Amino acid sequence: MDDGDLADWMARAAAGDEDAFRALLRHCEPEVRMVVRGKLPKALRTQFDSTDFVQSVWESVFTKEGADLGRFENPRHFLGYLVAVAKNKVLETHRRLTRTHKYNIAREEPLSIRRGNREITRDLPGNEPTPSQNTQAGDRLEQLLEGLTPLEQEMVLLRRKALTYAEIAERLQVHEGVVRRVIDDIRRRMEERRWQ
Repeated sequence: MDDGDLADWMARAAAGDEDAFRALLRHCEPEVRMVVRGKLPKALRTQFDSTDFVQSVWESVFTKEGADLGRFENPRHFLGYLVAVAKNKVLETHRRLTRTHKYNIAREEPLSIRRGNREITRDLPGNEPTPSQNTQAGDRLEQLLEGLTPLEQEMVLLRRKALTYAEIAERLQVHEGVVRRVIDDIRRRMEERRWQ
């Protein structure tokens, strides 16, 4: 395939010829994919396939701005542009996944480990509190409720169930300001005791 054929496809694709457009993509895809594979860090290879990046390149080049192929001087310029976009996509993804703590791929661990010829699934920590945390929370709640009237105790227990001030006031038939004052007083006492 010479530059003349590629230039012809580009001209026909720019004029709206779907077949020429598809032929252009088929012709350029191997080179773009090769660049992606060369630039894709080992840490990302388990999460991404080169096809993901190739499709992202097509989307960036052809859908956001439209297929304005007239802006390219020749087929080499067009191919160089696609290669540059592919490199940038890989680098941008790698940067985002290694610099952001939330997505830091260096923190990832496999869900299972291999011991000899056996694969052992790791125990994963749950989101539920431990028994000792439950006991401590129960002890603190008892201390917190100590000395409160039955109505104030009910307010605390309902707030602990994530009811709003208005819902608690409606349920207990009191003014919302009373509920807010009681909860704020209790919160202030907790802060003084450094229970946060």
